[in-house]
Amino acid sequence: MVAAMKIQRFILLALAVVCLLPASLAGQTRILPLGDSVTSSFAPNSSYRYWLWTILTRRGFDVDFVGTQWGVAGGSPGNTDFDQHHEGHPGWTTSDLLFSIESIAAATVPDIVLLDIGSNDVLEGIPASETRNNLVSIIDELRAVNPAVIVLLAQTTPYAGQSKRGMSMLKAAVKSACKIQKRSGGRVGIVNLAASFSVKRDTIDGVHPNVRGEQKIAVRYFNVLRKLIR
Repeated sequence: MVAAMKIQRFILLALAVVCLLPASLAGQTRILPLGDSVTSSFAPNSSYRYWLWTILTRRGFDVDFVGTQWGVAGGSPGNTDFDQHHEGHPGWTTSDLLFSIESIAAATVPDIVLLDIGSNDVLEGIPASETRNNLVSIIDELRAVNPAVIVLLAQTTPYAGQSKRGMSMLKAAVKSACKIQKRSGGRVGIVNLAASFSVKRDTIDGVHPNVRGEQKIAVRYFNVLRKLIR
């Protein structure tokens, strides 16, 4: 009995990102890529979603990307041989997403959400406290549709000319939202997309990821998802 308890404790610790995440999902997993232009990307780029889909399927994971959007903004992606469903909207803030999340959640009913949003809040000067509250409410709506949903909150990628103070406050808002949700039983964690991401080397225009940046994001997500999906 003691040995079994130690093994169980080890498994739970291994699933930790920043907030602890519970046991893995079995069967086909519905993944909702949700956020702003980093999620949607722009033609002719393929988005991080292409690289993530490729890694997951080649490793044998049974996943279904969901969302009311298809492809990338402004046309077709450079690579089209992947599940192109997503919910990325260029320019969206957490307030924009909160306004639409009820219908998005109902239409997609995801098992896992890759939630990458907040950079536009910094650009528009939205208070970090409002961003935090919006994130909490967004996750509440996702949980209302699927109480077992796992939400992976992104520490967003950096961009040229960013406000260091604003991005620092966004980082704190994401951590706070995660903790609030965890206290109420939410299955939430944080994925640090900013780690080792270079504005100079990993973006096309100082904001949006190039191929190298897309691949970095995909690997960051995969390293968490592979522990959650079987």
